Amino acid sequence: MKTILYTVAKNSDGDLVKASDADKVSSYFCPICNNDLTLRKSGKTDFNSKRPHFAHKTLTPNCTPETVLHFAFKNLLAKKIQYHIDNSLPLNFSWECNYCSEPHSGNLLKKIRKVYVEYNLTFCQPDIVLFDKDDKVFGVIEIVVTHKPEENVLKYYEDNNIILIQINLTSDQDIDKLESEVLKANTVTTCLNPKCSKCGHFQHKTKIIIIDSSCWKCNKPMKVAIMEDCLERGSTCIGPDKFTDIEIESARSKGVIIKEHYSKTIGEKYLANTCSHCGTFIGEFYLIEHLSLASDGELTSKTFDEGYHCKHCISIIDDL
Repeated sequence: MKTILYTVAKNSDGDLVKASDADKVSSYFCPICNNDLTLRKSGKTDFNSKRPHFAHKTLTPNCTPETVLHFAFKNLLAKKIQYHIDNSLPLNFSWECNYCSEPHSGNLLKKIRKVYVEYNLTFCQPDIVLFDKDDKVFGVIEIVVTHKPEENVLKYYEDNNIILIQINLTSDQDIDKLESEVLKANTVTTCLNPKCSKCGHFQHKTKIIIIDSSCWKCNKPMKVAIMEDCLERGSTCIGPDKFTDIEIESARSKGVIIKEHYSKTIGEKYLANTCSHCGTFIGEFYLIEHLSLASDGELTSKTFDEGYHCKHCISIIDDL
């Protein structure tokens, strides 16, 4: 972790001020212990120069820059949220989803009407609590500098359908994240994908990759349809033989020729990507090679969303 400095202080009016915005004629105080702070701001920008920061004239035990960073970020974020609520402005944020592994983004305040700092939920007291239009707790924001929420607290959020938004800070410069047009969260305990009607888990997007390839026999252009991340269908990479009827029709509508062929290798007939010129097909074994070439940029490809599927239900069936 990068060395954390005291880069936020209170001015005489009690407002939080960043060291980069402070001047040397005003008085500043520690947000935690309220002791006098001295502004250290040289104006130099070379590699060895310290960034603007504050220093205690008399350091108080248990007052640390980590504590000040946590306090400042929490309160400045709550102030920003309140400003956006008061002015009916969206507050965009993004995260990498822990459920579907896809990047998500959205308006944090779509359902939010009130914001409180350290609101007591009886069982716990989150950094920021967000209430919806029905005055119910919709979500909480936890700012993590040194301590993550404990397991029993995470369980409480889950049991009460409270969305956790966690933002991790590793440097005092992370305070500048508040100036970004899109606030990035490290963890969000929800997914924008729909839930499965059977088991209630978040579903995953179904994607078909259409690759512009060439026939191995006649060398004429042909399109190849592949789906990856399909362990629930027996493989990480599958071809048309394991597509649903809807997925087959979708691939065909995008120019892929799919026909039934007999494989001497497995002694069975199956649907496969087929050359429209000579009728030769590409076997399942060579799909991974096409996918690899597309990933490396040697073949052009395009990915299409084809709805959703539930991996959890499949895994339950497999376990029975």
